[in-house]
Amino acid sequence: MKRVAVVLSVLAVFVLCGFKLNIGGDDKVVLKVGDSKITIKEINEKINAMPAQYKEYYNTPEGKKQLIENLKKEFLILETAKKENYGSNKDVVEQLEKVKSQVIVAIFLRDKIDKVVNFSDGDTKKYFNEHKDEFKTKDQVKAKHILVKTEDEAKDIIAKLNKGADFGALATDLSIDPSGKTNKGELGWFSKGQMVKPFESAAFALEKGQYTKAAVQTQYGWHVILVEDKKAAQDLGYDEAKEDIKNFLVQKKQKEILDALLATAEKKIKVDDRSEQLFLKK
Repeated sequence: MKRVAVVLSVLAVFVLCGFKLNIGGDDKVVLKVGDSKITIKEINEKINAMPAQYKEYYNTPEGKKQLIENLKKEFLILETAKKENYGSNKDVVEQLEKVKSQVIVAIFLRDKIDKVVNFSDGDTKKYFNEHKDEFKTKDQVKAKHILVKTEDEAKDIIAKLNKGADFGALATDLSIDPSGKTNKGELGWFSKGQMVKPFESAAFALEKGQYTKAAVQTQYGWHVILVEDKKAAQDLGYDEAKEDIKNFLVQKKQKEILDALLATAEKKIKVDDRSEQLFLKK
């Protein structure tokens, strides 16, 4: 029974958050089943929270059709449950109360914090000019690797590379790193401090297009590393840093307002915290 509930809950989230129509009229009803309905506006509000990969799929003709069918099923179940008076079911009421408190907090913080925090281009440019030292990239490399259990296995891979074998194909076939099976050993870009020291030292010592001629040992096993590209450290321009600066300033101001709200609330509202005796020591 719990499994059915979980499946239906997940279905609802994906249906409501994953469908978007490219037609005008945000208040047009997309689907109505009994008294249950959903508009384009409501769907678009939910889709904004979806991860990019789901947005892409659910905007395809196949994805849209699947979502509409799933939504029909959900609304049919909802209407059936309402006819059996599940709106007043004790468990339903308890869950709605929990959600209600979360919504109250979210809307309150939106009105008290999000709506009042805003920074202009002048604010972000001023911060950039006063903190230019913060906006420098580090040396970076883009690399692939093959991870195996023994040094002999790594040596055998290097020998195959010396004879012209394809690095990605070897990673797919031989690497014990799970990601190596799906992305040919690709690690993407990284800077110093992001990898364990032996791996980092070997990778940054290579030139673009080179691979390690000796196996590299770390606590994970033995690596063969290929450097695909390199980037030297450089200063970021204002246009590159602007969005990061704005996000930083917004988050900083939001925290200041939240801290002030909490400090005021703690002075006005009695807090009876017995967690030390009843919960934390158990």
